[in-house]
Order: sequence, then structure tokens, then C-alpha cells
Amino acid sequence: MAVLLAESIVVHQPPAWWQRALVADGQLWIWTGTLIISLTLISILALRYVYFLWWLNRIRLLRGQGLISSSELHIGQCAYLQLLEGSEEERLRRWRTMVRHLRPDAVEVDLPVPEEDSKRFVPGTQVALAVNAIDSLYVMETEVLGIGSDEPCTLNLRRQPLLHRLQRRQFARVEVLAPATVEVVGGKGIGRYAGVVLDIGGGGVCLQVPVAPVVGSVVRLEAPGLSGILPESTRLTVVALSETVVDGHLEYRLHCAFAHLDAEHLERVARFVLQKQHEAMAQRRWHVSQDMGTQRAR
Repeated sequence: MAVLLAESIVVHQPPAWWQRALVADGQLWIWTGTLIISLTLISILALRYVYFLWWLNRIRLLRGQGLISSSELHIGQCAYLQLLEGSEEERLRRWRTMVRHLRPDAVEVDLPVPEEDSKRFVPGTQVALAVNAIDSLYVMETEVLGIGSDEPCTLNLRRQPLLHRLQRRQFARVEVLAPATVEVVGGKGIGRYAGVVLDIGGGGVCLQVPVAPVVGSVVRLEAPGLSGILPESTRLTVVALSETVVDGHLEYRLHCAFAHLDAEHLERVARFVLQKQHEAMAQRRWHVSQDMGTQRAR
């Protein structure tokens, strides 16, 4: 009985002060470590958030200046290649290609011509690579680094950090005068109206209609006379507005930009504009020759 009492006293003896201090000190270190880890994680998240805001502000500033980073390029993206040197005919020609690979220092695109005709893309040739990004056409002026040996053949271009937006005013426009139906989707003057397509270019069209939607409105264009160039229903954004008087009554000219027009139709528009330019040049040459012949006859 005495032995049992002695064992119970030993077993249930309360911990000494130094043991209690060790336990309290261990709990303090646990709380301190948890606090440090929490503050570290919060600081990392705050820094990431600040970096994200800085990155968004940088993108906004770049886009405000008509620039985007080359990181916007992605594999499988449709692109256009154009020579910046050579004859005028070669510089006006555009080849359709596709982005195959992206490296920190180079962009690989499909070779747009047969391999036997690749001598025009010798290393050092100055070219322009155009891609559709966001809502505009962006261009990277660069040089050819070489032609890859893999199949299919790829063209290696030096990667530039920035691409600049091809301004709408840089697109050549030609007069067409094609009857059309214009539907104002939102804003002021909702409805369908008979109008005329006055001109067309790589950036958009100019329409003449009897209503004046606000700038920024979205309209749909149906022009049967341009069915070989534009889709059946083309989505446009009004970027400017002007007034004109036709047969004594007020009409409005809508300067519109293409909204989400695919690369195939953009290429059709470019070919149509180039063809019309060649026809106009040939007609001017014919008139000049006729005038010179008339003067000689006199």
C-alpha cells in the first residue's frame, strides 16, 4: 500500500518551474514563427499585387502609345510577312504565314515561299512581320536570321521587344460607291438604313447614311456589291463623324474601323485596294499618253 502511494505521488507530481518555462517558451516560439510566416506570405502577396498593378499600368501606357510587347505573340498565330527592301512590287507584296516557335531572341515563322525561291530571304534582309492582336494590326520591323533546316521549313526572324500598331490612316483607301444596308446596333439612331460605301481600306470603310450615331457605336454593314471582299454582315465601329449635303438634304459620313475582321478578309481587302490602285495608275498613264498624242497632233 505504501509503495502504491509513493508511485502515485511520483507519477502525479506537478512539473517544476523550469519545465513550465520550457513549455511556455516553446509555445511562444510557435506563435512567433507563425506570425513571421504569416507576415512573410502577406508581404509576398502585397508585392505581387503591386507588381501586377505596375504591369497593368505599363501595358496601358504602351497601348496608349500604339505599342505592345512581343510576348503577345503566340504559337499558331496567323501573320503576314512583307519585305522592306527591294523593288516597289516586292515591297507591296505580302505573304501569309504562321508563327511556329518563339524564342527569347528569335521568332520562327513558316517559310511563305517554296524553298527554291527562298533566296529573297537571305540573312540580313529587312522585313516586317504583322499580326492581328487585340483590335488592331501590329507590326514588328526586323531582319532575317536564317532559314531552318527542319520540316516544314521555317524562317528565323530577330525578335524585337515591341510591336507598333499600324495606324488606320496609314492604310490606303480607294473609292467604291457601293450601295449598302447599315444597321445601327446600339446607342443613338438604332435601326436599319440604306446607305452607300464611299471608300474602303485596310483599316475600315467610310459610309454615307441619313442618321448620325454617336462615335463608338457599333454598326453592321451589308454590302452585296462587296460580297467577294467582306463577309455577309461586317461589324464596324464608328470612330469619326462628319456632315455633308446631298441633293439639298443633310447626310452623315461615318468613318468606321473593322471590328474583329478575320485575317482572310483583311487580306482580301488589301488585294482589292492594291488592284484598284494599279487600275487607277494604268488609267492615269492612258490619259497622259492620250493628252500627249493630242498635243503632238496639234
